[in-house]
Amino acid sequence: MQVSVEAPSKIERRITVTVPAERLEEVYDKRITKLSKTVKIDGFRPGKVPLDFVKQRFGEAARQEALSELITSSLYDAFHQENLKPVGTPLVEPKTIVPGQPLEFTAIVEIVPLIERINFDLKTIEKRIATVTEKEVDHVIERLRDQQVTWQPVDRAAQEKDQVVIDFLGMIEGVPFTGGKATNYPIILGSKTMIPGFEEGVVGMKAGEEKTIPVPFPANYFAKEVAGKTAEFKIKLHRVSQPQHPELNEAFAKKMGIKTGNLDDLRTEIRKNLQRELERVIKLKLKAQVFDKLLEQNPLEIPQALIQKEAERIHHQMHPHHQGKEHGHSEAEMAMFKDAAKRNVALGLLVAELVKNHNVTPDNERVQTLIASMSTLYEDPKEVATWYAKDKRALAEIEMQVLEDQLVEKLLESIEITEKMMSYSELVNTQ
Repeated sequence: MQVSVEAPSKIERRITVTVPAERLEEVYDKRITKLSKTVKIDGFRPGKVPLDFVKQRFGEAARQEALSELITSSLYDAFHQENLKPVGTPLVEPKTIVPGQPLEFTAIVEIVPLIERINFDLKTIEKRIATVTEKEVDHVIERLRDQQVTWQPVDRAAQEKDQVVIDFLGMIEGVPFTGGKATNYPIILGSKTMIPGFEEGVVGMKAGEEKTIPVPFPANYFAKEVAGKTAEFKIKLHRVSQPQHPELNEAFAKKMGIKTGNLDDLRTEIRKNLQRELERVIKLKLKAQVFDKLLEQNPLEIPQALIQKEAERIHHQMHPHHQGKEHGHSEAEMAMFKDAAKRNVALGLLVAELVKNHNVTPDNERVQTLIASMSTLYEDPKEVATWYAKDKRALAEIEMQVLEDQLVEKLLESIEITEKMMSYSELVNTQ
C-alpha cells in the first residue's frame, strides 16, 4: 500500500492511497466465499450453492461491499502509518476502478491542529477582590423571606408587589391569538413575568373590576405572529393579595436549617456561603483573564467537526428538553453556540498542551477537598461524595477543574498580581 499526504491547510490533510489490485480480489473472494456458505437459494441446500452461481447472483453487491471494506481498512492503516489524528468523517473520493489495476482513492480529512509552541507573555494581571459585608447577609435573608412569603387577600386597589388573580383575553385587530388567553391566572405585579406594559396596566384595578388595555409586543418577541404588533387585552381581576413575610425569629431560622434556631447562627452560615461563592468567583475571573490571554496570543485554526460536536454539547446542556425533538434557533443563537464551542475547543487544546509541557497532574487532596465543598450544597453530602467517587465522568470533570487551577497557578508564578477592591454585588453579579 502506498500513501501520499498533502496539507492544504494546518487542519486539513488530503490523503491519496494506492492499494494493489490483488488486495481487492482477496477481500472480494473472502466475502463471496463466506456468502456462499450462508446464502439460501431455492433448489440448493444451505452451504451447497455453487460458487459460480453465487458470483453470478450476488457478485456485484459483494464487490461493492468488498470495495467499501477495503477503503475503510486501508484508510485506517494510512492514518496509523502517517501518525494522523483525524476528527470527523473523512470525505472519500474513489477514482475510476479498472479491473486488474491498483485501487486508488483520495480522502480529505480534518485533523487536530499541531501546536508547536505556546506563547504566554503577561507582565501583570489584575485580581478583583471584595469582602462580605453585613449588607450582603441582610440581602440574602430578605431573599429567603421572599421565598417563604404567604399571600393575604386585601380589599383595595392592586399595587406593586401584590399578587393578583386575573382572567385575560388578548386580541389583535379583533382576532384572538395563540397563548393570549388564561383564567384564574396568578401574577405578582412588578415581577416582569408578562410583556412590558401588561402588569403596569393591572396596577390600580380592584377585585371584580374589568378593563381593556393596549399592550405592544416587542419586535423581537419569540412568537413571530404577534411580534411588533399591539394587542388589546380584556382583563377581569378576581383577587388582590398582599405579601406576608415571615418574622425573623427562632422558627424562621430552624426552617432555614439552623438547628439551634439562633439568628446569629443563621447569619454566620449565610456569611460562610457568601464567602465560599466569593472565593469561587475571584478564582474564576482570574482564570478567565489568563485563558483570554492564552487565546489571544495563540490563535488556532479549529476543525469544523470539533466545533460542531462541542456546539451540540453546549446546546444539549442549555436545552436538555430539546434532545431528540425538532426545534429551531435563530441565527444569533446558533452563532452563539458556535462561538462558545470554538473558544472551548481552542482552550481545551491549549490547556492540554500546557499541562503536558509543565507535567501537571491533578492533586488528589485538592480533588477530594473540592468534592467535599461541592457536596455540602446538597442535603446528603456523603451520598453526593460517593456518587462522585463512582461516576468516572463526573470525577473527570472535577479533576479537570483542579488541573486547570493548578495550571493557572503555575502560569501566574512569575507574573505580578495587583488587587482591585470592588463591592461584593459588583464582583459576583458581573460573571
